[in-house]
Amino acid sequence: MQSSRNMSCESKSKSCAACGRTILERFLLHALDKYWHMDCLQCSCCNVRLGEVGTSCFSKGGMILCKNDYLRLYGSSGGACAVCQELIPAAEMVMKIRDKAYHMRCFTCCACHTRLVTGDRIHFVNDRIFCESDYPLALRSMATTPTQQQQPIFC
Repeated sequence: MQSSRNMSCESKSKSCAACGRTILERFLLHALDKYWHMDCLQCSCCNVRLGEVGTSCFSKGGMILCKNDYLRLYGSSGGACAVCQELIPAAEMVMKIRDKAYHMRCFTCCACHTRLVTGDRIHFVNDRIFCESDYPLALRSMATTPTQQQQPIFC
């Protein structure tokens, strides 16, 4: 969400996405590729004026939400952890690789259970994570052919 001056020298006046009236005030809000009066951009749940509570708003399911209501309604950051399947709280740090999210505590090599951190080289074999040391062992034990091998991924 951006707050902008509504300059009179602009070639085209802006209409408010909520009320449809022309925005004549000194300041306007720009969110979701639309323009809003300061009083018109409100949270769909609690009706707080979003221009007064911060510089961000959230949109999901056709609703415009303040941070508190977004977290209350959609409180998980990445769905379920790819290892333990538990929900990941919105405020928790995660590791994301490809389209999967992991709790920091669950992001481990499945062979030696060493916790992997940012910068480590990892390999995926059949959707399982291996550290650099255990990758050759994983290939041998799973009888994976060289054509199925993938390039290492850095966390």
